[in-house]
Amino acid sequence: MTGFKLVIHQDTLETQKRYQNRKIHIEKKMEEIPKQYEGDIRRYKNYCGSTGQVIGTEAMLDYLYVSLTEQKVKRTTWERRLAAIRKYLSVIHKIDLKGEAGVAYELSGIRKMYREDQYAHLTQVRGKSAIDKKELIDMLHRLPIRAKAICLVNLVTANRPSEMVRLKISDFDLNNKCVHVYLKKQKRWHTKRLTPEVIHAIDIYIREYHLKVDNYFVGRVYKNGRYESTIISEIGYYKALQRWTGLTGYNFRKSQVVAMHAAGADISTIAQQTGHQSLETLIQHYLTVSEGTIDKYL
Repeated sequence: MTGFKLVIHQDTLETQKRYQNRKIHIEKKMEEIPKQYEGDIRRYKNYCGSTGQVIGTEAMLDYLYVSLTEQKVKRTTWERRLAAIRKYLSVIHKIDLKGEAGVAYELSGIRKMYREDQYAHLTQVRGKSAIDKKELIDMLHRLPIRAKAICLVNLVTANRPSEMVRLKISDFDLNNKCVHVYLKKQKRWHTKRLTPEVIHAIDIYIREYHLKVDNYFVGRVYKNGRYESTIISEIGYYKALQRWTGLTGYNFRKSQVVAMHAAGADISTIAQQTGHQSLETLIQHYLTVSEGTIDKYL
């Protein structure tokens, strides 16, 4: 009986320890500041220093007001600055903006200013352009083996940079003409189709660089040609695409969507390949009427 009580006591202690570890882990996660916020946080701190203001909500409101009225930043840039500063104040200075009605009131007022005629142009959003797919593929075929395979996969799958850098060779099922992609944004796996020419390019890339099953598809290649299996940053991937093609992952993504739509694919079919959960988002951001279509009727 004593041994039974001891086991229960030990189990309880282990459970309590697990609870505590969970809370600590989650708290650390919640206090992480995303790397993409670093630039906006640095600019806010520099502004506070140059104007002699104490870091806090008043300085934040002043900075955001000046961002609009003097710097005339885009609405999207303004919202990103707010998100970065909000996170910084919450994590580093323990300032919770949710409980401050006055702050919310002023933020709402600045947002309304974007509707005024003098600032209306700052709300205009110009997305990346779609490229004619045939012309784009012709260009990609002239790239070196590795760049060609990576870009062709990015184009046909319409993957986001966050999805491309996480792909492993084991995710490809070349016999069944597909690739299993982890959609980081949606926290789920999704299967996308591949074309014969993309499969051929992948096969050559794998053999040329002697890639193993557990290697990352993109990875990193040094100047001497040595391949390293690692997850490169999304910024690093962006720079690689720019270096190879002068384009971005979004150009590829939009080009594939527009090409499929022009070929007669319905919205559900396109979403199945791209991994979009919201058909409304797909229509709103990717399937605007092309300039070429308009030109035909002018």
